[in-house]
Amino acid sequence: MAENNLLWRLVGSSYDGMFLTDSVGTVVYCNDSYLRISGLQREQITGRNIADLVKEGEIPDACSPDVIAHKKPMTKVINYYHGVSALVTSTPIFDEQGNLVRVFSNVRDITQLIQLKEQLGEYSRRLRQAERASREDNKLIAVSKEMEAVVRTATRVACFSSPVLIQGESGVGKDMLARYIHDCSDVSESRPFVQINCSAIPETLLESELFGYEAGAFTGASSKGKIGLLELADNGTFFLDEIGEMPLALQVKMLQVLQTNTIFHVGGTKKIALNTRIIAATNSDLEKLMAAGRFRQDLYYRLNVIPIRIPPLRERKADLLALMLYFLEKNNRRFNLNLKLSPRVIEVLSSYSWPGNVRELNNVIENMMIMTENTTTIEERNIPQYITQAVKQPLFIATPDYFESYDLNEIIPAVEREVIRKAIAEFGTLRNVARHLGIDLSTLVRKKRRYNL
Repeated sequence: MAENNLLWRLVGSSYDGMFLTDSVGTVVYCNDSYLRISGLQREQITGRNIADLVKEGEIPDACSPDVIAHKKPMTKVINYYHGVSALVTSTPIFDEQGNLVRVFSNVRDITQLIQLKEQLGEYSRRLRQAERASREDNKLIAVSKEMEAVVRTATRVACFSSPVLIQGESGVGKDMLARYIHDCSDVSESRPFVQINCSAIPETLLESELFGYEAGAFTGASSKGKIGLLELADNGTFFLDEIGEMPLALQVKMLQVLQTNTIFHVGGTKKIALNTRIIAATNSDLEKLMAAGRFRQDLYYRLNVIPIRIPPLRERKADLLALMLYFLEKNNRRFNLNLKLSPRVIEVLSSYSWPGNVRELNNVIENMMIMTENTTTIEERNIPQYITQAVKQPLFIATPDYFESYDLNEIIPAVEREVIRKAIAEFGTLRNVARHLGIDLSTLVRKKRRYNL
């Protein structure tokens, strides 16, 4: 008797609603939680038939009548009239002869869960909108014949899973073209686009970032292991930026990925199958790297199935005005401005060689917009000084006639400064610049500080 009393006290104090009917559906018991969830009073339902309560509109729905009819458990989501949603599971109870004697129902309030699900759906919708807006804010501009050819090729190859190798100087938009290829493919809406810059991650970490690792694979590894970026890109696109910076040891593993579509975790023995489209990009001359023994020839040919070269901005001047106006419009929206470019500004910017390509142009437009005050027109005075000087000055040629004296103490630093400046504009990351200049990174940082670059 004491155990039965304890059991009923437990049922009565349960946070979930509970109610019990007999074999024909008459309500014989309900706890306080059920009254709270359903919004009913005890006297409304006790002794009443559950089917009649539904028929007369006292409650919107119930599982018990179906359980009585089919002698099987049943679960439903019921939205009660006062705004509470509940997950109701009703279970038949039989005696020793197999006769139905009771139907027990558990009623769990899932209102907050549904609200969270709706919020998650709204957040997902907003995220998709933000992604679409981001893509629109990073669209390809193709006015020149050269870029039209690039876009045609990219659109064509998007429908195929073959590897693509994008080559071009720093800042021409190789990452944007890779994203464009993914977006034009059949899997773009639901499949991942994952990218990594091979020059931005230390060599000691790059392998584990790409391939993932098993628990305890190396000192400092997570006890749970970690999935790699290649796995995250499964059924989607994996973009390897600055592939020329990938260490030779990892190049062997990437070749295996391309040949077998499988990977192994660092420290693992289980083969993991992938269905990932590989796009690689570089601003390096891979043929020179191959000749120097720094890039594998077999990997080059495996990646170079679909080669695409993006020409530098100086080779497609027809795109310049369209790009200027595009960046102007984008930043007008971003900063809530209404600025325009004066004809003189367009003339000066069109005369510049843009060694930093589209990235440099974007940054210059943004800089001019921020520095323009008390007017709606960007004028020549708002153009960065280094551009106006470059446009007015002749091409830098290190001859004695260029300098005012023959003093090597003046000439050599001037030449060195110009070479470093152009290398920074050309190759982007300091690591890249140092490699092309043939000096170590610390020396480059010291000279960059010395020349105020």
